[in-house]
Amino acid sequence: MRIKNSQFGEIEFDDEMILTFPSGIIGFEELKKFIIVEDEECKPFRWLISIEEPEIGFAILEPTFVIENYYQRVGFDPKTFAIFSIVTLNRDISKITVNLKAPIVIDKSKKLGKQMIFDDPELEITHQLFT
Repeated sequence: MRIKNSQFGEIEFDDEMILTFPSGIIGFEELKKFIIVEDEECKPFRWLISIEEPEIGFAILEPTFVIENYYQRVGFDPKTFAIFSIVTLNRDISKITVNLKAPIVIDKSKKLGKQMIFDDPELEITHQLFT
């Protein structure tokens, strides 16, 4: 399958790459199907791109980049689940933030995703990535 995106051009992907979000993502509840795009030039960031609306995408980052024991802290097994935090990008590197409170949680075997909100008061919605 193929989609076209202004940032990445034509993106080719297989059915097994499709992640289904039955509830969508906060603010984009109508979008249910996404893929994760990796770009060598953007590492460690990845992109969660809607296949229904390919111009809608989210920069994402593994939260362990910020908090090493994040999986244990939120109670998920990294063998079963992949967790990504949504990143808010900014030209000013000091203003780039990552949402540690409401990450994307993906069941690897079922290819199902959900944005979850954790009640941990130390997990910030706008955690500054670079200080």
